[in-house]
Parts: sequence; C-alpha cells; structure tokens
Amino acid sequence: MQGAQLKKHIDATLGSGNLREAVRLPPGEDLNEWLAVNTVDFFNQVNLLYGTLTEFCTPENCPTMTAGPKYEYRWADDVQIKKPIEVSAPKYVEYLMDWIESQLDYESIFPQKLGNIFH
Repeated sequence: MQGAQLKKHIDATLGSGNLREAVRLPPGEDLNEWLAVNTVDFFNQVNLLYGTLTEFCTPENCPTMTAGPKYEYRWADDVQIKKPIEVSAPKYVEYLMDWIESQLDYESIFPQKLGNIFH
C-alpha cells in the first residue's frame, strides 16, 4: 500500500472500536512505512489538538513548561540552542512541534520518495 492507502486503512480501523486491530500491521506491509504513516498522522492530530488549547495557555498564564509543581521543562535542541533555556509553555510547544516537523522532513529518517529505504 502507498502512504495514502495506509492512511485510509488507519482511519477505517481506528473507527472500528478495536484498538488491537487499529494498530496491527496490515498483511504484506512494510513495518517502517506503517510506523512512519502513523507517526505523521499522530503528529498532525496532536498539532490540531494543541491548536484548540492555544487561547487558554498563553505566555502570561503559562510562563513555564511544567508537569506539576516539581517538574519544569527547559528547551534545548543541541543545534541552535545547546544549553537548556527556560521558555513559556507555548514557546516550548512551538519549539517542540518545529523540531518534530524537522525530523519528519529529514529524508534519511522518514524517506518521502517511494522505494527509498528507512535507516
């Protein structure tokens, strides 16, 4: 199956209510292609979901990225920002989504051309 056909299969099985079937590799399909299509789809879904929350989490009312009172996340991508920096929650998510998208666009991780192999 091509990526678009795999996406249709994902959409059809997710709506079935059978999670085990929804995540099962279709017979004869490449595992890496299946994982890539699901990864991109998951990223797009999370991005859409986050878009609905942006009005509630602003730099003013979410000044840091935290997980409760004891844990604070700081951003570093080891490329442009090598030392972790404190940023607002919206800025952290922006950095994270941009970083994930750059990974998805990186040809050697997620080949876009049919026939290219995954590494």
